[in-house]
Amino acid sequence: MNAARGRIVSPVAGEGRRLDSLDAWASALRPARSPAAAGSVPSAQGAAAATAAGDAEAFRPTVRPGMALVMVLDDVGDDGELVRMRGDRLVIGRSEGDLLVPHDISMSPRHALIERIGNAGWRLSDLDSGQGTFVRVASARLKHGTLLQIGSTRLRFQALDLTEGVLVEVRAGRDATRHECHAPSTTIGRADCGAGIGLTDPFVSPLHATVHRSPRGWRIENAGRNGLWVRIEAPVAMTVPSQFLCGEQRFAFQPLT
Repeated sequence: MNAARGRIVSPVAGEGRRLDSLDAWASALRPARSPAAAGSVPSAQGAAAATAAGDAEAFRPTVRPGMALVMVLDDVGDDGELVRMRGDRLVIGRSEGDLLVPHDISMSPRHALIERIGNAGWRLSDLDSGQGTFVRVASARLKHGTLLQIGSTRLRFQALDLTEGVLVEVRAGRDATRHECHAPSTTIGRADCGAGIGLTDPFVSPLHATVHRSPRGWRIENAGRNGLWVRIEAPVAMTVPSQFLCGEQRFAFQPLT
């Protein structure tokens, strides 16, 4: 898995906040092809070599805006229903919008929005949903109040000061077990597997994530199979293949520009 890393910037009108490190999880949007089929479509390396040799570039639109792909991921694995975005907006919800997931009671009626930014970009926004919209990240800076999901466990980070932080498990909308972060690095993993913070959750890896403390602040890095998810607080620029979560439904997104 490769991660597309980008610097945190403040929200900009018309653009959207760029997270510290979106997890560029694109395999779900690349269906497997047979060797015969693969030979009929030039690979990226083959296309580059052909262009370098003087052949024409592969055709792409130059006047109209580009498309994007959204995949409603299956409950298991990285396959799912592929939706092609040809317009400028896509509203996701349980009962209202363009893409509905009516059986997910943890999703709000109107939950999230993907919209075009200018002619060559996209952004993801939460529509004041009850449970929030989360994006999958390779790493993220933590501030007081940041809400995370590790496995199926949601945790709220509380920065007591520059040397002490707390991760509080959130259950049924209420704060529950508190886990203190004192050391420069605190590991998070499945209970009884030796991590500094043990979570009783079958979807948590033995070593799932690590919280780091430094004079510059707090940050967390993913190491788990099921990813690290951060609730968005402002529109997020979607410039690379990525995943996001509404309720318990995972989605994959890929811009085609």
